[in-house]
Amino acid sequence: MKKVVLILTLIISIFLISSCTKTLNAYTFSFYDYMDTYIGVNLYAESQEQADIYESYINDTYKKYHELTTNYVPLSTDSPYLENIYSINQKNNQIIEIDFDLYQIIQLSEEIKNLTDGYFDISVGEVINVWKDLILDDVNGYLFEEIPETVYQNAMTQIGLIDLEEHVIELTETDGHYYIQVKSTHAQLDLGAISKGYATQIVYKYLQEQNVQYFSISAGTSSIALGQNMNRDGGIFNVSLANPVKTSVNDLTYGMIYVKDIGITTSGNYEQYVLYQGLRYHHIVSPKTKLPMQYYHTVTILGDDLGLLDAISTALFSMPPDVLESWLALHQEDLNLEVIQFNYDETILTHMTTTVFEENAA
Repeated sequence: MKKVVLILTLIISIFLISSCTKTLNAYTFSFYDYMDTYIGVNLYAESQEQADIYESYINDTYKKYHELTTNYVPLSTDSPYLENIYSINQKNNQIIEIDFDLYQIIQLSEEIKNLTDGYFDISVGEVINVWKDLILDDVNGYLFEEIPETVYQNAMTQIGLIDLEEHVIELTETDGHYYIQVKSTHAQLDLGAISKGYATQIVYKYLQEQNVQYFSISAGTSSIALGQNMNRDGGIFNVSLANPVKTSVNDLTYGMIYVKDIGITTSGNYEQYVLYQGLRYHHIVSPKTKLPMQYYHTVTILGDDLGLLDAISTALFSMPPDVLESWLALHQEDLNLEVIQFNYDETILTHMTTTVFEENAA
């Protein structure tokens, strides 16, 4: 009897060991057509068939939120969706039925607006467009260059004519149908500061639910979702932080964080900007001033929810340092956030709890 028990125990042990050491293969997926950025996904799966299922879900998720949240192009005639941000922006003061998925992200945006005391606001798209048009002016090519006084003053004149109204978004639900009304004659919605992180969070949760342990998602340079690193002890990823004021190939990064099972979002002024009187004017616009602010070069946030991180990093980037400090004192612990500021004077300030951050040696 003891021998039978021993044999059964041995068989069970062998089964458990073999089930825990299934062969995993590496797969890489790349998407170029969504949210004006490159999206790269690396993961480990047991088979090509399984990887194809993951790729299909990931593609469909980014495609959906690209189509729903773009404010540049209308939906195609065969689109399965009722409206998108582009079409909503053409129908101010109308009550419009929208899909639940779009309703949810707009509802979250309004909640984050309240959470950040209005420093995150998706209704300031008209102001953002003025700065984007200036920065991305293909005719004059001002990108990364000093702009003339006349160009700056023209932008200020346009912005001065824009009245940012309070509480312009009204969301309602009736019998399982979802509606929005933008109660303004001119307000334009812009979900560019949340949509990418929001979609990435959905993908992140999906992979976790599928028990995919080893993966990384890079949605441009601003939103990163990490599982665990297959090739490093402890599953740790070494993530370099881009230096926003790099002057040579020797200073492309300013520091390193060591992380796993986490989301990382960075808001920064270094990828698209123009100069005026030596200051960077970028596309992250303060709802309070209608201007790009020069408090920081980058604000990096680590936490559990990429959609929340995307929006909050945008809000923090426009907060004066004392306001940012006060806001973190109230909310950092509850929201489980960690923050790294690369300030405009090139000093670095961290608000870390568990993550290890190492600044590059001078």
